[in-house]
This record gives sequence, structure tokens and C-alpha cells, in this order.
Amino acid sequence: MSYLEIKRAKTREDAASIAGLARTIWTEHYTPIIGSSQVEYMLENIQSAEKIAEAMESGSEYYMAYLYDRLIGYMAIHEDSESMVLSKLYIEKDFRGRRIAGQFILLLQDRAAEAGKDKITLTVNKNNLNSISIYKRMGFEIEGELITDIGGGFVMDDYLMVMRLEQ
Repeated sequence: MSYLEIKRAKTREDAASIAGLARTIWTEHYTPIIGSSQVEYMLENIQSAEKIAEAMESGSEYYMAYLYDRLIGYMAIHEDSESMVLSKLYIEKDFRGRRIAGQFILLLQDRAAEAGKDKITLTVNKNNLNSISIYKRMGFEIEGELITDIGGGFVMDDYLMVMRLEQ
């Protein structure tokens, strides 16, 4: 795994690369969970190059995981008043199970410490059972449920998960 490199996304070209990977990952992973119509809606309205660039310009930090110079995953984080928020963490199917998500979480824990935050929060689709299991193994706990209207007649039906950090 010594050839794994995580870089912070900084440019519109980075945003376009992330959006391309998002399309691959989301189509494969989320279509069975939320259906192709909602996947397409979310790709256009949340995961497009333009929306990613706007999020970066508004303070979200995006990180890109490369294995042997191939983009294989990405993470997005931002701060809220109480925590560091993990808003996106996605890894291409063929590279899951190689502890890449764990490397992203270590980086996130460092960023949370730098920001003086004592917890990390995330939301995850209630039917995304494998991801929920992975987050639990990493130390996250389910603390609530959220239903968020995202427009277009779609909602996100999620669990709120929290990882408490030592200060």
C-alpha cells in the first residue's frame, strides 16, 4: 500500500476528476439502494464538477486517493459549530477492503484535532449496510435518524453516526 497517496483537491480539474469517479462509484453502488433516478439526480445536483467546485470554494475540503497514480477514491469534509463533518467518502469497488477508507479517517481525525473538534459526524443511508458496518468498526456509533428533502421529489433517509475523539 506504499503507493497510496492522498492529495487535497484544489482545482476545477480536480473537481472534474472527482465528478467522473463519483459517476462510476454512485452508479455501481447506489443504484440498488436508492434507484437510478435518484442516483442521476444526486450526481447532477450534488456530485457534478460544478457542485464540487462550488463546495470547495465555500470551504469544503476534498481529498483524492491515488493508487499508482490512478484516482480510486475521494473524501469531502467541512466543519460545523460542533464537529468535523465527513460529508463524502467513496472508494471504487475494486479497491474497497484495502484500508483506504481508514487512511481517509486518520486524515480526518488529524483535521478534527487541528480544528479543536472532539467529534466527527456523518450521515449514511439506512440501507447502506456494508458502509454502516465499516463505520461501526472504525468507531462510529449511530446517534439518530435523519430524513432530508433534497428536491426533485427525493429524500435521503439516513442514520446520523458519530465518532467521539480524545482531546
